[in-house]
Amino acid sequence: MARNLGNVAEVPGLPVKPCGVHLLAEDAAFCAWDCVCHKGPRSPVFEGESSLVHISVVLAGVFHARSAQGATLAGPGTLLLGNAEEEYAYRHVDDGGDRSVVFEYAEAFLDEVAGSLDSRLRARRAFGRAFIPARVESTDAVALSYQALRAGEPEALREAALTVASVALTEDRGGVHSVRAPTSAQAHRVARMLRFVEAHSAEDCSLDTLAAHAGLSSFHFLRVFRAMTGQTPRQYVIATRLRVAATALRTTRTPVTEVSMDVGFGDLSHFTTSFTRVFGVSPRTYRKRHGRWSD
Repeated sequence: MARNLGNVAEVPGLPVKPCGVHLLAEDAAFCAWDCVCHKGPRSPVFEGESSLVHISVVLAGVFHARSAQGATLAGPGTLLLGNAEEEYAYRHVDDGGDRSVVFEYAEAFLDEVAGSLDSRLRARRAFGRAFIPARVESTDAVALSYQALRAGEPEALREAALTVASVALTEDRGGVHSVRAPTSAQAHRVARMLRFVEAHSAEDCSLDTLAAHAGLSSFHFLRVFRAMTGQTPRQYVIATRLRVAATALRTTRTPVTEVSMDVGFGDLSHFTTSFTRVFGVSPRTYRKRHGRWSD
């Protein structure tokens, strides 16, 4: 992760930030960083290492990446695989800069993913290759990373981190693994969680909480949920909260700030941004247009 970066790298749809490495989320399981760069070919090679296994998801720009496992010209969609305590180097080959989301993983977090894939990291917990090239198999992981960076929410980042890790672990082994198909019992658990979210959407509906209620690991619950509903748990929770909020705006005079808190959003700014992105107008404008007392 380059930490001596230049100017701002702007990517359509993503928040503009000063150049550098910005912490997005951090807990005992993983860290997520937004790496913004605008270096050119005359900038010095950046060399470093991380104490943890890490995966860089390249969202924009092009640069040369090298580690003990090999080298590549990384472009959008590339996943760069980094082993703990192994050196890596980045070198720019043209102007324009780059932007990446970097996930650093605790061993237990990776073990959870590997266990659900019927796979295991090597005894030294190391990747055998330097990168996963941009390909169809990794498109979903890259898209989730982009959406998570755009939203800036810890739950979105956790879902992206799990998905990125699963792609890296699978592809690092030649794409050969045994993924357990959802069983009827798991389908029943997911159905029960849909009802749970419907009844408790304003409460704690984090990935870990829903997975625990379903009796599955976080990664396995994420995989089964997506396979059966076509969306991630977080996407379903946000959609449910926004639907409840829209109903409240149409049918009550409850202040927008209270609606935001009542449906489960932590702050008004987050609610307003999410609502506007989905409905195309702010909550207040939506109420003026559709509310029972709009006149």
